[in-house]
Amino acid sequence: MKILRVAADLYPYVVGGVGLHVHEMSRIQSSLGHEVLVCTTDISKNETMRTNYSIKKYPVLAKILGNSIMPAMFFDLYKNRHEYDVIHAHSHLYFSTNLCVLLRLFGSSPFVITSHGLNSQTAPKWFQDFYTATGARITFKAADRVICYTDVEKQELIDVVGINPDKICVIHNGINTEQFIPIEKSASNANNLLWIGRYAKGKGVDYLIEALDILRSENPGIILTMVGRGPDKERFVQKIHELDLDGNVVFKDYIPNSEIVNLYNQSSIFVLPSLEEGVPRTILEAMSCGVPVVCSQLPQLVDIVEGSGFLVPVKDSNALANRISRLIADPELSRKLGEYGRKRVVRDFSWDDTVKRTISLYEELV
Repeated sequence: MKILRVAADLYPYVVGGVGLHVHEMSRIQSSLGHEVLVCTTDISKNETMRTNYSIKKYPVLAKILGNSIMPAMFFDLYKNRHEYDVIHAHSHLYFSTNLCVLLRLFGSSPFVITSHGLNSQTAPKWFQDFYTATGARITFKAADRVICYTDVEKQELIDVVGINPDKICVIHNGINTEQFIPIEKSASNANNLLWIGRYAKGKGVDYLIEALDILRSENPGIILTMVGRGPDKERFVQKIHELDLDGNVVFKDYIPNSEIVNLYNQSSIFVLPSLEEGVPRTILEAMSCGVPVVCSQLPQLVDIVEGSGFLVPVKDSNALANRISRLIADPELSRKLGEYGRKRVVRDFSWDDTVKRTISLYEELV
């Protein structure tokens, strides 16, 4: 099968859940004998990456609310709109996906969108509400099929965006459970917290920093490792400095996916206080490594995280600190939650099943 994949983000040029999902999906589909071309942004400059699938990068004319505008991509996509068995775009929030909508209106191969979360973590709420009622509705309705990760997300697409439920397919996000494996945790790592993400307002980093300030009074040796990049990083660094937390925070811009397993296993708790999310790969990766999770109580995460960690109200620094403190104080509880998380991911979130079901969806459309 010939697959044209369109995504603004691609790992390792962009570190994040969408880019990694696009890379892994393309890599595995190609290894199964499918021909895969990924069209993406040229933000990587002269970086190259050896893959078993093809990549074509396009220059970015401008960035609006973190969204790359690439007019040159459209002409290539238009020219090749019938050359592939299926066109698969990732996230309705990207300009690149909007271009695929135009292709479908002109007539193209079947068009699939994977939703990686309904709301933007960058755009202001007023703009997000406007876009959801207009651009998002047009984008999703143009697709022949829409993939989302959970039944909660499916219902949201039906209720909020008005998408026909018959064309929504729930396919879970995938994790390489043979790569993300637990190792024996050291007692010396009991106070090591880990956050991985993009430094943006929607990630709730302010509340994590405030929770760390609360925790430090009882655990002076507590360490938070923060991995990521993003537009708001300097503001968060300044807040950490103002709270005199510099000695409690370790910053890492980028760690290759092949090495990040060690970082999970050197941590006692994975923390994600996001205000908006789809189903973050980082949570599943932490669970696969047997690391308990403390995250925001977002509807689509409840069934995933329950039994594997704690869910806390959004924007509640005190609750965040309280749950982290409980895990630090109770290593046996922490171990049990981590063990259950590993079993859950192995059982329900394997990449093999994700790819198999995605290919079956394509075959229904061809």
